[in-house]
Amino acid sequence: MISNPAFTNTKTLISTSAVPIRHCDLHEVNCVNSKGIYHYIRRHKPEKLKDLFVNLPEPYNDIKNIEAFLTDENNWVTSELITALFNNAVRIFQDPSVPFHIGIETITSRNIGVLLNFFLTTFSSPKTILKRLNQINQQFNTTKIIETVYLSKKRTVIRLHWKDGRILDKNVCLYNQGVYAAIPTIWGMSPQEVIETDCYFDGAPYCQYNIKFQRRKLFSFVIKHQIKTKKAKLLLAIEEIESDKLLLKKKNEEVVKLNNELREKVDRLKAINEASRLLVSMGDTDEILKTTMNIIVKVLKFDRALLMLIDKDKEYLEYVHATGVKQDEINKKLKGYRIPLTKTNNILIKTTIDGKPILIRNTEKAGLNPDNLIIKEFQPTSIAFCPLLTSKGAIGILAADRTISNNLIAQKELEHLSIFVNNLAATLYKTQQDEEIKRGYLNTVKALVKAIEEKDLYTRGHSERVSKLAIKIAEEMNLPKEEADFIGIGSLLHDVGKIGIPESIVKSPKKLTAAEFKIIRMHPEKGCEIINPIRRLKAHAYLIRSHHERYDGKGYPDGLAGDEIPLGAQIISIADTFDAITSSRAYRKGLHKNEAVRRISEAEGSQFSPEVTRAFIGVFEKEIKDDDHYLEHSE
Repeated sequence: MISNPAFTNTKTLISTSAVPIRHCDLHEVNCVNSKGIYHYIRRHKPEKLKDLFVNLPEPYNDIKNIEAFLTDENNWVTSELITALFNNAVRIFQDPSVPFHIGIETITSRNIGVLLNFFLTTFSSPKTILKRLNQINQQFNTTKIIETVYLSKKRTVIRLHWKDGRILDKNVCLYNQGVYAAIPTIWGMSPQEVIETDCYFDGAPYCQYNIKFQRRKLFSFVIKHQIKTKKAKLLLAIEEIESDKLLLKKKNEEVVKLNNELREKVDRLKAINEASRLLVSMGDTDEILKTTMNIIVKVLKFDRALLMLIDKDKEYLEYVHATGVKQDEINKKLKGYRIPLTKTNNILIKTTIDGKPILIRNTEKAGLNPDNLIIKEFQPTSIAFCPLLTSKGAIGILAADRTISNNLIAQKELEHLSIFVNNLAATLYKTQQDEEIKRGYLNTVKALVKAIEEKDLYTRGHSERVSKLAIKIAEEMNLPKEEADFIGIGSLLHDVGKIGIPESIVKSPKKLTAAEFKIIRMHPEKGCEIINPIRRLKAHAYLIRSHHERYDGKGYPDGLAGDEIPLGAQIISIADTFDAITSSRAYRKGLHKNEAVRRISEAEGSQFSPEVTRAFIGVFEKEIKDDDHYLEHSE
């Protein structure tokens, strides 16, 4: 006999609403439970089986083979999912007592999984199982704590204390009652009577069941069962242990494989992210290409990679750079290689124009033109093409290949390559724009320098020589390349203020008078006045203004001293002085370079910074002293 007041007493009518304390995404329920629900519906209403899987919570609504997942007793799920499955089952049968019957059939049909079946049959009687209920419960879910309030030969009282954070409802309670009722069937006995006296889902602090044992012939049932199944149990245990060992081995191999794949993917994505971060900090196209192509070969593990960019007139796709296996041979054979953009049957042109990556996993079966230079000369076994796309359209294409047939490129590798190429395209485009701006900027500077030299033929080439020497000094001082280049531009412009000085003074064939010298000393300030209105040049104004300051404070125009003088201006000062005193004028002959260095050394600490002087002498010793062609005009 089975008695359950939930179906007859209005006080304990089933509530279909869950009773959550807070949302919890712990995997606290073994799929033995979902397996029982699944098999019950498959036996009684197989045509409705698909309705069991509607409106499932995330992430279960996205699992492709949900049936296999929920019937694998090695998997664990959330209580929220189990609650959803029970509610779907109730809707399918239009019967609120269905969870109770599922609980009964889960035991009677042995849909309880290998481990649970062995666990239960190992105990000698229903009483022993009820005594160990919480031990069993801990093996297969963590939604509740089971308290045995009373246990005798005739009956037992069980309390279920539901844990916080579980998404549960009355259906789960009914399912448990069905399971407890069916336990005697394991030994061929009739179900036992289960009466619910308190229910958590109706407001009580716990669910309490009174369970009565069927005493009739209990002893004979147990003795017969124990004798009959002793050997069977042993064989079953051995068989199940072996089965579990194979299953665990398979699962372990799957986990190791997935972990390796995940680790490799994470490592690649981390490398791509780090490489992309580095690209942003690079401002030189050659440096960007060298770094990028090496990463593609070493990190993404392609054998070769080549880059082609659209030319400035947008007529051709031109070979730019390659790396990987036989790099020198590639550069030699592809140097000057270009493809007209009108040749749309070419796969490189087509991919560039379409703007979509293409993976040729097996070139032999792809029907590519065997006479194509790249296919003919380098014979890739698989190849990936990724267009370089920017906000203004495609600027080129990157191709990466493999040469070994048992290591063909996979789709996920094309995806990783595409991520990296997108970052490369943005960086290259920005660099191209910056270089174009820089070229215009330098043309402006050169035009100003030419205007200076037109006023004084004796100073022709002076600004350029000062700029080159200033850059070398900055490099000797280990200044960053960007700062050295910035000082170089300032050096080119250092005398631009002479444009505003009368030609009679600038071109004077004799030594200047005190009055003329006072006027010529105004050229640093006039240089600032000329430069300041030019947005891209005004940043250099402070170098122009301060290049005649002295370390001892006796310079002009501001009388700055020591470290008050910008470092760039200190460097320009010493480079300017060296070139000036080694250059000939109408009224004097230039000094020999060795004499110029001696005089500059003597002025260390007075006119020039000691640190900059030492750097200048270092450059002189390494590059100027033994160069017989350096400053030939000074000899």
